[in-house]
Amino acid sequence: MVKTPPRFFRFFYNLFGYINYMLATLIAWTTPYPVSYFIGVNLARLWYISGANTKTVKRNISKVMNIGIDDPRTSYICKKIYIEFAKNVVDFLKNRIIPKKQFNKNIKIEGLENLKKALDARRGAVIFTAHIGNFEWGAARIGTEGIKIWGVGLHRDNLPLDNYFERNRGNKCLKTIYANKMLHVFKILRNNEVIAIPTDLDPLKNSKIYDFFGHKAFIPSGSVQIAMAAKAPLIPSFIIRDGKYHHHQVILPPVELETEGNKEDAINKNMLKVIEILEDQIKRNIEQWVMFHDIWVE
Repeated sequence: MVKTPPRFFRFFYNLFGYINYMLATLIAWTTPYPVSYFIGVNLARLWYISGANTKTVKRNISKVMNIGIDDPRTSYICKKIYIEFAKNVVDFLKNRIIPKKQFNKNIKIEGLENLKKALDARRGAVIFTAHIGNFEWGAARIGTEGIKIWGVGLHRDNLPLDNYFERNRGNKCLKTIYANKMLHVFKILRNNEVIAIPTDLDPLKNSKIYDFFGHKAFIPSGSVQIAMAAKAPLIPSFIIRDGKYHHHQVILPPVELETEGNKEDAINKNMLKVIEILEDQIKRNIEQWVMFHDIWVE
């Protein structure tokens, strides 16, 4: 018997994934926001009840908040994270049918002058953020201000689905650069454009180990290394949901990068500054930290 090539199964697996996104998009486009959220939130509750990923999410909460995995507060926060993620998915699916004017109205942006001033040096800018709130919309909101910005995305080995994600982001002025294809990042910065990098997760698992909330964790230093190599400003930016349909994005002043002495020592010193900011933002917004990956060593 001739074996069916794995490529055959991969084709139908990818097709199935793409069709699912198209069906979800159709539902999101044809239902008003309250109904879309109702569907998404209840699916998230079922996902939580199923136990899928809950061990990882609760472990993340336990490390950040220094409470037990079985603590009732951990379960409460975990449910909130699942619901927040569902709302983010609904927002993403509706992205292309939300008028730009309404989009900007729904996302209050604070500190844009910090980014504009940094771009005056004509070296571009590296934004580091975390998986807090609707972090993709945070980058897109900057793009709607006329600033060319790229978000680092995860390549799915599914061309139709990758194209779908790129079109969806591009509709709100956010371009995509893939984590495993970062060769053009310095060209982007030389063009005085911006690259936004989530710095609480390395999907390629090439990260060094740093102290994070008092525990050992894999935290990527890519944003720091790129900023140092390009002599570009490194800027923290985070977005949180502060209402049912409203968000608040803040762009903080650039981090003062250490550049003297040994390169590795400078990277580590700069990472300590980045981690301090990440810890502050994640702990204050733990219910919106939609992290479904285990980043811990111990």
